[in-house]
Amino acid sequence: MAKSAVWKHSRSPYEIFELVTQNPRITQKEISRKFNINLKTAFTWWSHAIERRIIIPPVFRRKSYSNFREYFHFLNVDDPHVLYNNLKEDKKISYISIESGFANFFIISQHPITPEGDVRLKGFRSDYYVSIPPDQSFETAISKIQKKLENVDRVEDSPSPLIQRDYPFEPWDEKDEAIFQSICNDVRKPFSHVLRETDTYSDKVFKWFKRRNEFGQIFSMFFPEGDSSYVLMRYLVETKMDSLLIDIFSEFPTSTTFCRLSDKLVIALYLPFSVEGRKIVREILSFLKRRELVDGYTNSFVEYYYRRD
Repeated sequence: MAKSAVWKHSRSPYEIFELVTQNPRITQKEISRKFNINLKTAFTWWSHAIERRIIIPPVFRRKSYSNFREYFHFLNVDDPHVLYNNLKEDKKISYISIESGFANFFIISQHPITPEGDVRLKGFRSDYYVSIPPDQSFETAISKIQKKLENVDRVEDSPSPLIQRDYPFEPWDEKDEAIFQSICNDVRKPFSHVLRETDTYSDKVFKWFKRRNEFGQIFSMFFPEGDSSYVLMRYLVETKMDSLLIDIFSEFPTSTTFCRLSDKLVIALYLPFSVEGRKIVREILSFLKRRELVDGYTNSFVEYYYRRD
């Protein structure tokens, strides 16, 4: 089990995270019952896990149907901070970051855009895959990864979960869209709030949520020391072995995000600030390149970002 210096309670935050991954809308009353604690204690544990960003509450992301496109843009611009301030007010933009590496600016938009600067890579993403990290230390993760690499020549690649669809999800109407916009960044939002915000009826909301896996994915993320204790690195990898890389990098004790952009596998890794913590990624990718399982790779360091709520 990975120990956390920011957590002093009798049950680990990972145990709470497990409950949330099993049931994203689990109530604090249910948490108290599962752990046989009183409701006040359950509230304290949950609050500490969220406030210290050990657990990132679940969000909802749509699958890559043609009517749900999400567009990625990696750019080089003259003054990224000026663009950062300008785009924070743009309603078409859901995420921006200033980075150092192969590109100095990254944009996620809900509609096609024509951003300024030199476009290094753009396109629409596939489905996401977000790892459920094992409850282990980085040292243990590195040891397990090294053992997997020793046996990599015997691994048979399996189908990639990073699907890119060229057809729409139907039916999908204005009320479906309104429910999505209400719940996408807060899956735990009370349905009574969703009803008020969307001006729809309860059966519509309940059926939408019941069918959610047909058109979307729910993700919660876990960081044993809180996400500010790690550096966010973004890697672009030329490979056809998505499942192999997902299996290897999912050993890290922090949540890792994967998606495909055209011929690139995009991996967002939260790594320790130590040299060893970041060195292991280069070792993995270099090894896989020598085995011709990776054709090439590049990366960037995320300095700071803005996500629209």
